[in-house]
Order: sequence, then C-alpha cells, then structure tokens
Amino acid sequence: MKSILIKLLLIFLMGVFLFYLFYSPSLKFDVLENPAKEKISNEDIKPSSKNTVKRPKLSKGLGVYIGKNINQFTEQYGYPKRIYDSNFNYKNFVYEFKDQYYILGVNNKKIVMAYATGKNAKSYPFKIGQSADNIFNGNAIVSEPIIKTKQSEYQFQLTEVDIKTQTLIQYDDIFVQVYIDRISNKVMAMRYIEPNTLVQMQPYAMSSKGKTIEKTANNEIHTKDEVAINSNKVLTMFEITNYMRKINGRQLLETNELINHVAQFQVASLNKEKQKKVKQVEDEIGSELNKLDINYLHLSQNIAFNFDDVPSLINSWLNSDEHRENMLNRNINEMGGGISGSYYSLIFINNENRDTQAD
Repeated sequence: MKSILIKLLLIFLMGVFLFYLFYSPSLKFDVLENPAKEKISNEDIKPSSKNTVKRPKLSKGLGVYIGKNINQFTEQYGYPKRIYDSNFNYKNFVYEFKDQYYILGVNNKKIVMAYATGKNAKSYPFKIGQSADNIFNGNAIVSEPIIKTKQSEYQFQLTEVDIKTQTLIQYDDIFVQVYIDRISNKVMAMRYIEPNTLVQMQPYAMSSKGKTIEKTANNEIHTKDEVAINSNKVLTMFEITNYMRKINGRQLLETNELINHVAQFQVASLNKEKQKKVKQVEDEIGSELNKLDINYLHLSQNIAFNFDDVPSLINSWLNSDEHRENMLNRNINEMGGGISGSYYSLIFINNENRDTQAD
C-alpha cells in the first residue's frame, strides 16, 4: 500500500512539472543591477588609523599620468583611436596597442582617470594576469577608506565582495582600483583615479560629511547625443570583453551588426518600461535572430542595469557565475550589444556560418 501511495505521489508531481513546463508563462531571469548604487547617508566620518594606509607615490606605469596634461601622454603615445563623453566630468580617450588597452578620463586637458588592461599594459604596481594573492599578501587593504576633497570628506564602505573583486589601494594622492577575477584569482585590469573623480564615480557604498550626493539611474531617452555616446560605449564593451577572453585564453569574438540592432531594440524597450526582468533568451532574442536568418548553434545573453561605465560593468559580469560563463564560453564566435539609459545588453552566439576555432 505504501509503495502505491509513493508511486501516485510521484505521478502527481510529474504531472505538475509537465503542466508548468508546457503551459506556464515564459521563464524570466534577473537583470544584473549595480550593487554599489546605494543612497549616500549623512553619517559622520569616524577617523581611525585603520582608515588610511598611504603608500609612496607611483614611480612608473600609467598611474604617473594622473593629474598631468593630456598633451604629455599624446606626445609619447599619439592620438586616441576615439574620444567620447562619459557619465562623469571627463571625456574618454581610448588607446589600443599590442596587448595594451587604455581609457583615459580627461577633464579640461587634465587626466583624472586611467583604466588599463591587456597582458602588456603598463599597469604598475601589478601586472595584468598575475595572481591576486600577491596583492593581499603584501598590502593592508582598508575596508573603510576616507577620501578628502576640497568640498568635503567621504568614506567608502568596501564589502567583502568588493575587496575580492575591485579592491582599492591608495598611493600618495592617487587611488588604484584593482579589478580581480575571483574565479581564476587573476588581476584583470587596473584603474587609477584622482580623489574628486573617485567620489563622483562612487564605485562603493559611501557616506559623506557635508555635501551629500545621491546616485541615480541614467534615465535619458534616445537623444542624438546619447545615441552617439552609447555607440562608443558599445564598442568599448566589445573591446574589453575580448580582452577578458584573451587573458583567459579564449578565442576573440567577431561583432555582428544585425545582432546589435536586436540588442539595441531590446534595451530601448527595457529602458522605456523600466523592467527588471527579461524573458528567456530563446523566446525573445532567438525569435528575432531567426527573423534575420541568423543560424546559431548557441545563444546566451548578459543584461545589466544602473552601471555608469563599461569597465565596472564588465568586471561585475566577470564575477557573476552565470554572466561569466556566457562571456567566456568557448563555443561562441560572435557578439552584439546595445545600451539605452542605464540598461546594457550583450548577446553571444555560435554562428554556424562562421568557423569557431578550438582553444
């Protein structure tokens, strides 16, 4: 009798599962939202010897250009491949050399931010691709650093995840963000920032004494300027994605303009409706690709919301298991992307009409 009841229960559960599988609405997955976008509080700063560990001034590498005139950089490295506005008080100057990729943030001809990736990048004091153990073994990481500007004092609160994926180290008056892939435990990129720009970017939860700042999503509609800026940001998204793949020993991806159109239409709709969930990729994106006669053997997608710039977004995807798997998949050969407001989309496919090289 007992065995009969167990069999009946299993049949019932199987029936419920099949009903859900075939008759339920399309499954949805969450959009990756920037965890740093928390409202700043007016809590008083609590100074402590543990809040500041200032190391000597950087003597070489990209970081020495922080605070310098952009002309000093162009005299040595030439003109950038493109320039475009950022969400902050600077313009992005993009440079690329053999296994070196740089984005300089320039405000009134002064370099206030510098991002570096690529195996040959001048990323002193750490090397791209090196083990992150060397960072934590030789440096005291401050979890609640105080940043002083002419306007006020600010205090960041780095979570345990922040320390493991985007730790912050101070060298004299320059702050260095070290972007880490927590799975491979490799240094993937570096970002050098002067204090005022760091406060404006607010990459971590922050409290302030004096003037308060509240970070909000970029809800701009499609203006002519925004379209031009986002087109450049999409290119940056492609470029950094390929550098992350190369550092991890993956094949570089080609871009597909048709996929770009699909991604752009999707994020424009998400931005208009302020959605936080997206239909299953095969339902929404796959049907659009089929209409364009794009034959694929694999399809996946990364979507994010409320990120201010591409480097921080790519690092967040790299440290999210599902998004990382999509981005570093060995069985893909093309990508396309779109950006609207604070929504970002990157679609990956294995186009069966294009050869996929073995790693």
